[in-house]
Amino acid sequence: MIKRFYKIVNKLVEAASVFFLACMVVVISIVVIGRYVFNYAPRWGEEIGLFCMVWFALLSATLAIFGDNHIKVTVIQHILPKKAVIALDLLVNLLLLGIMGFLFVKGVGLVAFTKNSLMGGSGISFMYLYAAVPVSAIFMLIATISNIKRR
Repeated sequence: MIKRFYKIVNKLVEAASVFFLACMVVVISIVVIGRYVFNYAPRWGEEIGLFCMVWFALLSATLAIFGDNHIKVTVIQHILPKKAVIALDLLVNLLLLGIMGFLFVKGVGLVAFTKNSLMGGSGISFMYLYAAVPVSAIFMLIATISNIKRR
């Protein structure tokens, strides 16, 4: 049951990441073609491209945690005994939980702080851009808990 939940969350984050990456490619293509072919770039183009890039980058970090593909130093794993490696891995995941908790709390504060600020070109509230921080922190927390339970 819980493995199914983790699998669904992983697929949801993967689909959202693909969506934001595709949108970013389309929007940036429109901006580049508009600028160099028609000598006109839409005002909203760079902002929406940035919006998609931020969401894609933060959500795709969750996929790296789920797949245990994030950057780490593995030379220590070959030196230490098996039990020490397991303990060190647990410590790293507990530190990750703390970092994700910090990201969530500060991200919620950032969203509240920027709720009345609008992007100049698109008129979208900065709140939606910065909402990527607490939302992705929640997904990264779930991914980290999944890794802890798996080990």
